[in-house]
Amino acid sequence: MGSSPWFTFVHCADLHLDSPFEGLHAVEPEIARVLRRSTFQAFDNIIDLAVREKADFIVVAGDIYDSVHQSLYAQIRFRESLRRAAEAGLQCFIAHGNHDPLSGWDAKLALPEAVHRFGGQEVECFVARRGGEILAHLYGISYAHREIRENLVSRFPKKREGPFAIGVLHANVGGDPNHDNYAPCSLADLLGSPLNYWALGHIHQPRILSGADPWVVYPGTPQGRSVKEPEARGCYVVRVWEGGRITPEFVATDVVRWYVESLDVGGLATLDALLDEMTRHKEDIRKKADGRGAIWRLVLSGRGELHGRLCRLDLERDLILPLREEEAGRPDFVWLEAIQLMTRPPVDLSKRRQVQDFIGEVLRSVETIRRGTNPRGLLEEVVARRPEYRFLAPHLEGLAQKEWLALLDEAESLLLDLLGEEEV
Repeated sequence: MGSSPWFTFVHCADLHLDSPFEGLHAVEPEIARVLRRSTFQAFDNIIDLAVREKADFIVVAGDIYDSVHQSLYAQIRFRESLRRAAEAGLQCFIAHGNHDPLSGWDAKLALPEAVHRFGGQEVECFVARRGGEILAHLYGISYAHREIRENLVSRFPKKREGPFAIGVLHANVGGDPNHDNYAPCSLADLLGSPLNYWALGHIHQPRILSGADPWVVYPGTPQGRSVKEPEARGCYVVRVWEGGRITPEFVATDVVRWYVESLDVGGLATLDALLDEMTRHKEDIRKKADGRGAIWRLVLSGRGELHGRLCRLDLERDLILPLREEEAGRPDFVWLEAIQLMTRPPVDLSKRRQVQDFIGEVLRSVETIRRGTNPRGLLEEVVARRPEYRFLAPHLEGLAQKEWLALLDEAESLLLDLLGEEEV
């Protein structure tokens, strides 16, 4: 076996070009500009990566655009990026997903000859070549319209052509509840195919569902778009070796990175100490972001003396704005998006349980459940009596006992807050 792979390709998906980044308030114009360009820049980073790695082709597994009504600007920018890839000798194989189905508006811009787009009627096959050598057969299908509820895996061939075959599909494998259940299929469906590698899209978190023949891979989105998509985002550089060995490598391509940080205020006595800790978190994020911009949300938690003071503050004016100062002019900005206040008042629970009043009685009941032989069963029985249970049941199903106990702890803290127990 040689020291170089037989061929290399880049697998990306869920570009969501021209995503509006809604919900961000009071972002400085310089940062807003970076965000607006970030999805396009992330795809440019993918092309740069492919050129740098001497890749032979790029696979885009759906959701190129953010909307069915994709803007002309987004289509022009995408074409220009594809042209740059073609000029570098890269073939591109593209499938469309639920956000950019073939039924959506298309300006009919001419694409380079090196770009191959899968149709939406049947699974099509394209061939990746290097000169006259066939590297791989790629089988794929686009969404003809937005909502595809059919298991499209059944349409893929039962027999492959050539020594290496790739399936390109935008699908929800295993019914991930955080994403719409489009083109649903099971992992077993994919593992039972004759293909060597499934290049998937739709799930925004990078995941390798199978690390053997066939590989089943989600690259995630190359650019996070909210705090729901935190940490590094990118694509996979996939190296295929003589004999069929496959080595995918995740490479970050994001321009702006999102973070959610937690800070327990329990041991802090003053607002100055809190601001110092917040500044430390900010600088830690700057190091982790490695030169790129970052947007973060801070969750303040814990019981302590600061709880009452924090509740009386204007968080935007008193805590957020001081940490935003001078960030807008930096390429490695760290922009505090919001503070989520989840602190609790300081309470000596063991002492409070002994008080002979309504709150003490409830706290004693909670402790009885906590120390019982089957707290999960008792809590399920109590909750099932509530009229809201039919709405709660799908969220509670399958919870382990430790998760029920964590909910009980939260309910106990919330009880003290709502009943005005600042401290005892």
